Amino acid sequence: MKQAVRDQLGRIVAVALVATVAWAWFWRPPFSWTFGVLVGVGTLGAAIADGRYALRRLAALIPVLVLVSFVVFALMASLPGDPAINLLGPAATPDQIEIVRTELGLDQPFFNRYGDWLGGVVLGDLGNSIVLREEVADGISRSMTPTLQLMTYSVIIALVVSLPLGIWAGYRQGTSTDRGINNVMLGFLATPNYVMAVLLVLFFAVGGLSVFGNEVGFHALPAARYVPLGDDPVLHFKHLALPSLSLAMGQAAVFMRLLRSDMIGTLRLPFIDLARSKGLPTRRILWRHALRPSSFTLLTVVGLTVGLLIGGALIIEFIFTIPGVGAYIFLGVTQRDFIAVQGGVLVISALFIVVLTMSDFLYLALDPRLRGREVAARG
Repeated sequence: MKQAVRDQLGRIVAVALVATVAWAWFWRPPFSWTFGVLVGVGTLGAAIADGRYALRRLAALIPVLVLVSFVVFALMASLPGDPAINLLGPAATPDQIEIVRTELGLDQPFFNRYGDWLGGVVLGDLGNSIVLREEVADGISRSMTPTLQLMTYSVIIALVVSLPLGIWAGYRQGTSTDRGINNVMLGFLATPNYVMAVLLVLFFAVGGLSVFGNEVGFHALPAARYVPLGDDPVLHFKHLALPSLSLAMGQAAVFMRLLRSDMIGTLRLPFIDLARSKGLPTRRILWRHALRPSSFTLLTVVGLTVGLLIGGALIIEFIFTIPGVGAYIFLGVTQRDFIAVQGGVLVISALFIVVLTMSDFLYLALDPRLRGREVAARG
């Protein structure tokens, strides 16, 4: 029974992750719950595949997260200007400034302030926003939903575009079809996401350009604003269509080129020749037999691109006025709310690190060869 579970571990973990996302989609629990369940599923799958490896990776997360928290806090503390003066204004008296500094803990030594803040972070307390007068954890939790939706839709679009193109380009290596796909996707890869956002708004929201008196473009999609999924699903997807495409197309180019390279190598392996000799249809060979061994590197890169998506999402949220974490941090920066900024940056950094670890765990669950290498290395 145990061996059967290990043999099907990749499918079990993948189904569990999809089920968790579907549960979060329809029931809309707090973000921390959803994130905790996803981390738990990935950790459990890795523990079943290789318990020592999972424990070692989780233990390695602790010093990394502590180091990240220290760097974030030190950067915020080194910013020029006095937060108390920024909050009260230049007309504040020295007594008023001293009172605010005491309330914010700025009169304490650096390491005392860092220790107090880190202790609160461990307990889930990121401090109170100076400007918004609310707990930073509540503000980030509220703004995290639009950001995660934007990132999720972008990854889905990138995979939907890149999988068939990467498979077909690998199969048609060296042909005009392969060169055409590569050239088009290279254009998307060379276009920054904020430039892509402006072009999409120009041609799909405001009507495009006027050429000899004729408009080359559409008024099909809105250019800004965010509509929660629960308020109106149709408007929700319409308003996030252009932002998601802005982030997705560059990533789709990366995914396609990577999958194409791996497909070329896989299609030269003996088991593909065996499948062809049995008379299996080309579509089945490509999608059922060649895709899985060609997708392991892609899976790792998808995890790595989360960091790029987070950075890109901050800019895209500003362009499309989406109230996500990027807008939250931007507001904190413009209003010198250092507590909100350091909390937001810490959450994004921790999210990136944990997602990378979970992608490694999923890779371990999906690829039996990696499990064998881990055991052999310990032996």
